[in-house]
Amino acid sequence: MANRYITTPIYYVNDVPHIGHAYTTIAADVLNRYYKQQGDNSFFLTGTDEHGAKIAEAANRAGKEPQAFVDDLVSQFKKAWESLDIKYDGFIRTTDKKHEEVVTEVIEKLKEAGYVEKRKYEGLYCVGCEKFISEDELEDGKCPHHDKKPVKHSEENHFFLLSKLEKELLKVIESDEFEIAPVARKNEIVGKIKQGLEDVSISRQAVEWGVKFPGDDTQTVYVWVDALINYYSATRIIEGITWPADLHLIGKDILWFHAVIWPAMLIVIGEKLPKKVFAHGFFTIGGRKMSKSLGNAIDPIALASKYGADVVRYAILREFPFGEDGDISEKKIAERYNNDLGNELGNLLQRTLSMVERYEIKIEKTKPNVIGDCQKKMMENLEFEKRLEAIWGVVKKGNQFIEENKPWELAKTDEKKLTDVLQEVYDSLVTVASHLEPFMPQTAEKMKKQLETLKPEPLFPRIENE
Repeated sequence: MANRYITTPIYYVNDVPHIGHAYTTIAADVLNRYYKQQGDNSFFLTGTDEHGAKIAEAANRAGKEPQAFVDDLVSQFKKAWESLDIKYDGFIRTTDKKHEEVVTEVIEKLKEAGYVEKRKYEGLYCVGCEKFISEDELEDGKCPHHDKKPVKHSEENHFFLLSKLEKELLKVIESDEFEIAPVARKNEIVGKIKQGLEDVSISRQAVEWGVKFPGDDTQTVYVWVDALINYYSATRIIEGITWPADLHLIGKDILWFHAVIWPAMLIVIGEKLPKKVFAHGFFTIGGRKMSKSLGNAIDPIALASKYGADVVRYAILREFPFGEDGDISEKKIAERYNNDLGNELGNLLQRTLSMVERYEIKIEKTKPNVIGDCQKKMMENLEFEKRLEAIWGVVKKGNQFIEENKPWELAKTDEKKLTDVLQEVYDSLVTVASHLEPFMPQTAEKMKKQLETLKPEPLFPRIENE
């Protein structure tokens, strides 16, 4: 039995959750459920990032104190995860006093090791990213993530001497002691490190909403440093979880923080490195970039309410390979509901059990086939789309097998062959239900119940007014 520690980013609570947050969280939940199904001791951590200037500004606009503001939004995130049947094992908040104590401790260790220096810095600052940004990162003079021009900013901060750690970082990354995946992301990070590393500011002036920088009450700990430490602080706060993390699941826009700054901090304080960081791609919404200003940010709670948690989970992991960029829309989710789920899976289960019932077939209750090495490798490599495609191969074969053997005709001529045909399809459905469980837990449970009672019920009834 293996120990597994999986994390998502902790989500910044300056607004309500959207489908982008859900994407990473669903993937982590599927992997966690899969490992537990295999008998592993798996722990899945998620949470919320609640400090920083943007939070304070958003709270002010809402006419609330920052703590009350984040408390309200945290409840929205928890509601979203509940609506999507996300079963996390731990939830961490950066406003947790115990987390703040660990942040202070880590900063003090960086200072003691001689890797922190106070100096003045002037540069371009993206308010949306809450970080300084170089000119070569800009697109048409704007931040590529927020489509806004950065502002010139100057202040005296405490700097983490990242430039001293270039050789050590290259060594652990190139050897895969600290694995960055997919490989294109690893190559990207290695290339950037070889261009040279600059020291990074790890404190901020005039930001009241945050952890006070140890030894300097005029500064707060940079929100990104505060946030990154959550993966480690959680192991000191929550029972049943030990450092290091096996997998940090993140979006590619925050790869630099997780693949360079975070391991560098851990090297300095003498802690083990996470085993792997996997950075997935972005998706557009109906061919357009997801944006609050465009009003196309999909609400996961509304989607789950309409189609069901399992349908949303299935659709966004099946649509394109995890790790690559792709496109999602409600229309595509509706098509998956009607075609893959209703016409193929739901139809196969209902028609099989209906014929078992109608022809009074004596079905032998069986156990699912175990997951093969090839399928296990797909899950380890986070190839969710391939794994679902393989499961759907069994579903399609089942429907094809029924069409080819025509049980309704065998009922008139060959009772033994009729029993054999329906038994074979039944066995494949038992396996499908088991293998779908991490992806679609509620559907798997309904299938198992029907396969036990042999009483068919529609899995995916038609939705009116789609």
